[in-house]
Amino acid sequence: MIPSLSTLVRHHLATPAQPLPGATAGITWIWAANGLFKRGVGADLDALIQVADYVPRGRASQLVPPGLAPLLPHVQWPAWPGRIGGTLLNPLLASARHAVVNGTAIEKQFFIVAGAPGALRLIAPSGQQATPARVTYAMPAGERILVDIHSHHQMPPFFSATDDADDLGLSVSVVIGTIFTLPTIRCRLNVYGHRQAVPARMLFDQLSPFVDSYGVL
Repeated sequence: MIPSLSTLVRHHLATPAQPLPGATAGITWIWAANGLFKRGVGADLDALIQVADYVPRGRASQLVPPGLAPLLPHVQWPAWPGRIGGTLLNPLLASARHAVVNGTAIEKQFFIVAGAPGALRLIAPSGQQATPARVTYAMPAGERILVDIHSHHQMPPFFSATDDADDLGLSVSVVIGTIFTLPTIRCRLNVYGHRQAVPARMLFDQLSPFVDSYGVL
């Protein structure tokens, strides 16, 4: 039986007594004191992003609906409590720096997946086809994916139109860039067609040797 739309899309008012509803699979639109939020819940991810302010930023006054609570974006993984160990960024950087063909640096794809209880793994899918500007790959089968990561090289970290077209579901995406000089990182949450950049510290407990480009690019 195909679920009805009413069971997949819900609406909620973020009151001080109940800022968020229970985590139910699908999409929940949430009206909060600081804007409209969209929450996506799936088997492996619970992500909340802000998709709109009530009035454009920069106005002298804002219409704030009374009786609502403010919210902040969040990301939660059922398979992993808290943030991801930033130590995984070190082998990721080393592997990305070795992605070179005929003397030319190319992109590389990675995933952080939940392994045995209490363990995470960094994997690079096999059969990647990469150029300096693009990488194609097959999604890993049978893995609980926490984060989708791809590398740039001399280029800064940014999400391209191709990335936007790929990230239409519920996921967490990361790009690393300028990996041979000053490694930088950029992160975002994707919730069924909407996206929001978030600080890398929301995902990782430490960033060394990376510098977060959040708020810069």
